[in-house]
Amino acid sequence: MENKKSINTPAKWWPRIISGAIILVALVGCFFLRELSEYVFDLLIGVIMVFCAFEVENLLHKMDRPTWTTPIGLYPILCFAMIVISANTNLNFYHFILINLGILVLYFIALFAFPLIFSKLGNKMKVREGFIGSLGYYSFSKSMNTIFVCLWPTFLFSFAFIINHFTQLGISETANYYINSGVDLGLMGLVLLFASSMFADTFAMLTGRFIKGPKINLEKLGPGKSWTGFIGGIVGAMVASVVVFTIFNCFGGYSDLFNSLQISVWTFLLGGLFCGLFNMGGDLFSSLFKRRAVVKDFSQLIPGHGGVMDRCNGLLVNAVFVFVFFIILFA
Repeated sequence: MENKKSINTPAKWWPRIISGAIILVALVGCFFLRELSEYVFDLLIGVIMVFCAFEVENLLHKMDRPTWTTPIGLYPILCFAMIVISANTNLNFYHFILINLGILVLYFIALFAFPLIFSKLGNKMKVREGFIGSLGYYSFSKSMNTIFVCLWPTFLFSFAFIINHFTQLGISETANYYINSGVDLGLMGLVLLFASSMFADTFAMLTGRFIKGPKINLEKLGPGKSWTGFIGGIVGAMVASVVVFTIFNCFGGYSDLFNSLQISVWTFLLGGLFCGLFNMGGDLFSSLFKRRAVVKDFSQLIPGHGGVMDRCNGLLVNAVFVFVFFIILFA
């Protein structure tokens, strides 16, 4: 659901196409390297987390909302540490989620209390950052903004860690039987996540651009948002989900697993519907956030695309649904 002003001339397509091709090649390369170790793909997830987090933080700063930078940068590392511990112990995905939420609670308490306990330093920071208000309000605002960045995008995308290590984090005995026969649920989940998000973004952009249609009547979302693009994005995710099911169903182990659990193409089609809804929801929320910050893109890091967050805003939210979808099917 792109702003058509950004793609209104053929010349502006080339940077977008070239950058997209490079991203796709790099992504496919990470999938191949994942065969060496799941932690290779964790590295990609962590890099996306860090870039997205600091792009969101940068926009908060443009909105004069203070944050704690070091804790924001540290949180993806803590998420990675927890997935390593969980995957190599008796912990499961519930423990991973609860521990990460517990870290955020401790974050808030510590970050809120620090300027109040060290009030002299806290007042200096408040003046340096040009914050108007009491020290207590400054401390609360800064800690809440930091937690916001840790939640969106980092915590949301931490579910991609779980998907990547789904095999090790607690599944049903039936699924476990086929995993011992070579089925890799983490691979299938990641392919579904990235394929559905990429298809959704591409279909939304193309349908919104060429088919046109009524605009979404929310001015804060930007002039390029249309119902045609929204529906096109959902259809794209559904197409991707069917393609993913069809490809994996061609392999004996996956086909036997699907038959054993009575999973059909219609199951994945329904899952694709929600993948599209979650992906488009993430895109709309991101657009609302950018409009409030009065910017078009999160950054200019990727030619023709904007920032990493501009490409991953739907992916982050979609990761939560793909995790839930796989829990329903295989846990």
